[in-house]
Amino acid sequence: MSDRARLALLAAVALALALLWWLGGRSQKQAEQRTFREYLIRTDTARLQSFTILLASSKHLPPLHFRRDSLGWTVSSDSAVFRAFQRPMNELLVQLSDVRPVGVAGAGPSIRERYQLSDSLAAMVRLPGAQGGMLRVGASTSGPNTATAMVLEGDPNVYLVPGTFHAITGMTLQDWIPKPMVNGDPRNWQRITFVFPGRHMYSLEREPGGWTVNGLPADTVRVEKYLRALSRYYGHGLADPADTLQAELIYSMRVDDRSRRDPIILGIFNTPKGLIARSTLAPSWMVLPIDAKQDIQRMFRPPEAFMRHE
Repeated sequence: MSDRARLALLAAVALALALLWWLGGRSQKQAEQRTFREYLIRTDTARLQSFTILLASSKHLPPLHFRRDSLGWTVSSDSAVFRAFQRPMNELLVQLSDVRPVGVAGAGPSIRERYQLSDSLAAMVRLPGAQGGMLRVGASTSGPNTATAMVLEGDPNVYLVPGTFHAITGMTLQDWIPKPMVNGDPRNWQRITFVFPGRHMYSLEREPGGWTVNGLPADTVRVEKYLRALSRYYGHGLADPADTLQAELIYSMRVDDRSRRDPIILGIFNTPKGLIARSTLAPSWMVLPIDAKQDIQRMFRPPEAFMRHE
């Protein structure tokens, strides 16, 4: 046999071995994929009427009970009942409709401990009538393809599910209470009037030809981008209503909304403990703490922020 023939034979053998290795790897991978569940829980969220989240026992907080009524969802803990914050509720319902794992992290106490699935650290979601059972929700992985570690009741495996479930299932009652500032549909907003310290004020107004700033043409793109962000901006905590006793109004905003009988009014007050806010969209008892750097800069922009720059 010539040297050329030997080289051709060796190349053919190497190619055949590589092909067998590749096919064997695929078969093993496909077999592994078939070993774990296609889904953990499936829920018909359109028919779901109630569910419960048991917070991690280390928080020492009672369970959160969610119920659907004609106006949407409520959240209760002990005897306190509130309307549930719709934004995280919508995210949670989408996630719970079809909980599909992308992999198995393993099983056993050490794996559960690694992913914070112990009784003291994990939250549990109890869904009546769901195809699956009760979910135990642990920590999320880091990196671009974020996944949350979960355990299904009666199953020893720790599954990895795309997304950050724990960010919602770890929310406390206070987190679930909506804290409106100036929210709504900006397409219905006709005029926004700002008052700054020292009683300096200006208005944004919708005209047939676009938005104006104190009667001068505004940059409509900038105005509408700001209004969209403002309409989705909520408070991030609750303050003691007693803090308003020594409060001084320093900022205010009035939004004239064509779809509402009364304008929306937001007031920012200075108190010995810091800045607080009150909104006519919120219950009378609700007082919101304000971050002077973050919240004020987002909500109260100077008029030049909306002027056209030629």
